[in-house]
Amino acid sequence: METVKKQTLSVTEQYFKDAEDLKEAKAINKSQEEVVRLLKKATPKYKLKNWTRGYIPEHYKRLNISRQEAFRLAVIGAREALTYFQVNLHFTQAMLFGAVVEGYDTIYAITTSQYGKSWTLGMIAIYRAYKGHQVRIAAATGETATIIMSKVIGHLQNADESIQSSVLDSGNKIEKLQTSTSKTKISFKGGGCVEIVTLGGNSVDPKKNNNAIGKGGDYIIDEAAQVSEDAYAEIGRREFSSVDGSKELEIAISNPHKRGEFYDCMTNDKYPEGTLVVWMDVRTAYEEDRMKSASQILNSHFYKNRSTCQRYLVCELEEFSDESMFKTMTLDDDKADNSYKKRFFLGIDSAYTGKDGIDVALCSQNRYGNCKIETIYNLKEGVWVQGVTSEKIITKIVKIIETLNIKYVCVDVGFGTWLTEGLSKYSDKLGFILEGVNFQGGPTKTRIKARHYSAVYAFNLRAEMYLDFQQLMDSKKLTFTTEVAKRLKPELLATRTVSKNNKKIAIIPKEEIKQRLGHSPDALDSSVLSVRSCLMYNLSSEILAYAEND
Repeated sequence: METVKKQTLSVTEQYFKDAEDLKEAKAINKSQEEVVRLLKKATPKYKLKNWTRGYIPEHYKRLNISRQEAFRLAVIGAREALTYFQVNLHFTQAMLFGAVVEGYDTIYAITTSQYGKSWTLGMIAIYRAYKGHQVRIAAATGETATIIMSKVIGHLQNADESIQSSVLDSGNKIEKLQTSTSKTKISFKGGGCVEIVTLGGNSVDPKKNNNAIGKGGDYIIDEAAQVSEDAYAEIGRREFSSVDGSKELEIAISNPHKRGEFYDCMTNDKYPEGTLVVWMDVRTAYEEDRMKSASQILNSHFYKNRSTCQRYLVCELEEFSDESMFKTMTLDDDKADNSYKKRFFLGIDSAYTGKDGIDVALCSQNRYGNCKIETIYNLKEGVWVQGVTSEKIITKIVKIIETLNIKYVCVDVGFGTWLTEGLSKYSDKLGFILEGVNFQGGPTKTRIKARHYSAVYAFNLRAEMYLDFQQLMDSKKLTFTTEVAKRLKPELLATRTVSKNNKKIAIIPKEEIKQRLGHSPDALDSSVLSVRSCLMYNLSSEILAYAEND
């Protein structure tokens, strides 16, 4: 009885300490203000009901089942975790585990960062494999999927003997797994397994490197918001792979990085029977005692950075980013003469002020589908002379097209009607496709029908092209020469995204980018257009990558 009294006093003292921390909290942006608001509204822990680990939270951003059902599932999950893994779970972790045990076939969840989602998913993966299921740990990249597999290996070392002995060749298997850093599959007696599946990242070819193709079974998807629409379509195979006609398990869990299939699933109005939706935020994790104190949260790097504060603590999409939409550039200065293995494409920004000239970006694509901005030509002809300057510039561009056997050319038609009209005279003769691009036009209809992420969620064609560029950069499918990178870097850093009322993604106005830079982002616009040329050529010719031959 004395122990309980001391524990209650300690929690009460912590509450008042946190209240002081929140009173002094200095929020400098809306995301931080929302974190402070959520923490201030949190139920004091001495008023919450105790759980096997921490407390039962009163708040969820969204929970599509009743509190009674949530408690029932959590009791079952806590029991199974203790039986098979000798661990006590936090309430939401136990609820997720219990839903799997009870036969829920679809689970979507958003958690705060560092909540322990990979740790929980690793345990669930073992449990399902032990019960005879083929479990695919899936993510956009192999690196992300490996995180859960490392948790699987960790849990196996402390699992019940019945599980350890069911691992095939289990003699010294568990000990060997301790030192394994590249394990991609663990098999169990009875036909179950845990296997890493890579979903192809943001490949130019949505089917290239997608290991989910042809594979049914359970899918546990980490950082599901990063998975492309096409990869989700392949995961749908799990709905038909069971011999008895029932759906196999899908667990998709993530932070809300961007709009897409996962976010749409989280915000649906209705769900089929057997679906669990759990949406946490910093208040849920704080009430549950997964995040121990307000002081810990307010002093964290997640809180101090607007982007991470919004995604990892508020657990919502960014409405506006203080950071560039472009993160890292991959350099490639390979000067080997392998042009015969590449196709070349041009993007032309049509603005002309005499002194600045016209930027023409050259994009190559190798036989593996990877793109590279090789160079950005700056074509100058001094003061504009009507009927003379335009012909000189067109002649220079035609020379580039002819020399490199350019396949597709995109021209900004904002001020470039003269360019498209002039170049169109040569397209048949030289065998290239010419597209006039209106940046403010609507996204590409054929790509919307094919459910390309950038087209579906873009506010306009400009946003679609910039999102394509971003995805290829993030997946390292787009590289740059050092010379090009130096020129593009300031323009990339000055570019931000903003969410519109219709939940579409837009790029900040060009005038705003000009103000940040002191000049127009012509080099970036031409580069974006050159990548557009490559993607549209692939689409129009039904070729997404080269055959791997010489």
